[in-house]
Amino acid sequence: MVKRASLIALLAWTVQAGATDFEAMARCSTGDVKALKIFDVGQASLYRQDCAVDDPLAPPLRLAFGYNREVPGDAFAKAARKMIERNVDEARFQALLPRLEAFNQHYRTTRDGDRYTLDYDTDGSLVLRLNGEPLAREKGRDFAQAYFTIWFGDRPYSDDLKDALLNTGG
Repeated sequence: MVKRASLIALLAWTVQAGATDFEAMARCSTGDVKALKIFDVGQASLYRQDCAVDDPLAPPLRLAFGYNREVPGDAFAKAARKMIERNVDEARFQALLPRLEAFNQHYRTTRDGDRYTLDYDTDGSLVLRLNGEPLAREKGRDFAQAYFTIWFGDRPYSDDLKDALLNTGG
């Protein structure tokens, strides 16, 4: 009964999760995703309705990650927490922590060919999908903006990836 209720709730928020057609967005930029700054694990792409927009991180946007090898699900969760913690002040991090942990618990291990997407809609919702399947949703611009510091903060996961996605590297 609980699983059925959870499935109904998941379907309900999937339907209501904004009106943006993320599949119709243009790919604006792409960069390599490396583990330990050495190992190529895939590519990240930034999608927007208009690539020439003044603020490339304003909603709606999609950040997509295609993987060419296995990455453990808990590695995503640990890295996300660590990167957000180093990019936001302590009070903001502590305020977001319960929401962060709830969101991050939905990461799964990737295999070659898997694709994670983060869809940020104009209603402030951030939806995590694996191969199109919605896994987690959190609403609130504060949450989404903090989450994107992983890749676009002052101390991002990778400066090279940040530059490639924001087209500032050359």
